[in-house]
Amino acid sequence: MNHTYMDPPTRGPVSHTVPAALAARTTRRAPALPAAFAILLAAMFLAAAGPLSAQTTTEMQEARQETLVVYDLGRFFGYVEAMVAEDTSPALTNEQAAEFLEIMTEIRETERIEPSWAEERLTYLELDVLTPAQLMEVDRRAIEWQNTRESTSEPGSGAGSGSGSGSSGGSGPLSTYVAGGAFNPILDETKPIGEGFAALYERLR
Repeated sequence: MNHTYMDPPTRGPVSHTVPAALAARTTRRAPALPAAFAILLAAMFLAAAGPLSAQTTTEMQEARQETLVVYDLGRFFGYVEAMVAEDTSPALTNEQAAEFLEIMTEIRETERIEPSWAEERLTYLELDVLTPAQLMEVDRRAIEWQNTRESTSEPGSGAGSGSGSGSSGGSGPLSTYVAGGAFNPILDETKPIGEGFAALYERLR
């Protein structure tokens, strides 16, 4: 019997090409977070930020009330300056001028004015330095200023409160006061409170 032998089949070149379906699986991005989970994360973030924002707002409101007397003291010097600038108003005596200058110099050298300190100085100047007639003139100007401020303020704006302390956030005087930093708005000559103080200081020194 004749046996016919056939050569074994030879293998062709091996292909290293990755099938398209497999390539698609290996380059596919990780699935996005489920929508419900993303919403939950956002809610948790807002819940954490809410108390902090409320606390900051409360601190600023409390600081505004605390520092009212500092602004009252600053405006007081402006009222006195307006009083002595008028020939018909009672002028300050040399002794009174010396008392004012001593306190005003202390203010100029103070980086942070505390409300308690401002209240003590304001009470002393009003009751122990000025005469009753002078105090009446100062009070009259304070009332005029308050009425003018309220009449030019928009309803609900809070601008008639007389604090003059600026915005409740950001980098204003109240922000630095709350942070324990410098706080002396009386020396800010870009505002009427500082202009009046500087004018009286120049007049008396």
